[in-house]
Amino acid sequence: MKFLRGVCPHCNGELQIPENLDTIICMYCGKEFSVRDALTQKEEPDRPEKVADETVSEALHSLLYDIENPIQNFKKPLYMDSFQKYVSDHAKDLAILEQAYLASDEPECMMERVAEPFAADVENDLNSRPGRKREGVLMDYNLSMVVYVFPALLETDDVSGQAWIDALVSGWKKHFPKTDLKAATAREINDGFRYKFCYITTAVCMNRHKPDDCYELSLLRSFRDDYLLQSAEGEKMVHEYYDVAPSIVKHIDRREDAGAIYEGIWQQYISPCIRLIESDQKEACVDLYKHMVYELRDLYFH
Repeated sequence: MKFLRGVCPHCNGELQIPENLDTIICMYCGKEFSVRDALTQKEEPDRPEKVADETVSEALHSLLYDIENPIQNFKKPLYMDSFQKYVSDHAKDLAILEQAYLASDEPECMMERVAEPFAADVENDLNSRPGRKREGVLMDYNLSMVVYVFPALLETDDVSGQAWIDALVSGWKKHFPKTDLKAATAREINDGFRYKFCYITTAVCMNRHKPDDCYELSLLRSFRDDYLLQSAEGEKMVHEYYDVAPSIVKHIDRREDAGAIYEGIWQQYISPCIRLIESDQKEACVDLYKHMVYELRDLYFH
């Protein structure tokens, strides 16, 4: 008897099918189906052509270096429109990264092969700048990665996007060990203007069982948006805060005495800042808040 080679359309088990049968029951999954279905090979979708590492690297550089002033539109009324324009302007670059991921036989190796030199190039760029400018430029790059590059990758595809983010964060950490970049979608970031971007004060107020829209948080957010972000020095302070605050809160939260630490921050910094804002002593509040961030960074940023 002659046998035909087929594949179960339900479980993909390989079958040897007597040629005189019209239907067959799969020996693996027990499903019955026609021999014609077993003999019909499903065509695999066309696989994208592989992309050269140099092309992928150029796309990564474009995604970062085309952002001139990331904090300029990093405000609730402006951010989403700015982000959508960024995605549209860099559609080709994002498509290259997606194609490279899909076409690679070993995507993790490919991404690591490109992401680490990319971070090295950023470090070399920083080292070529005068010392006094280096820190500010790095903060710009950190912010650009978090509020534009990462969300754009997630919007393109959440699977390949997250894989790219993991590779980029790993490479970034090797060259900038004090950074703690976190990924979020553009929608989460936009929602975060009410919550996530007042990390330390939010954590302190939550520890005191205050709601997200409490008087203290509302006052401090207004102070950030309407006063700090209106000057170059204030923008720099927000940059510094954004870079270290999430890690500070994370490390405090891991401690058994987190509640006592947050209460101490309230008594020593947050409450006095509120009083200074209320009495229109804004510069004094800036100095005190800056001192808080630096002190907490030294104690809890790792």
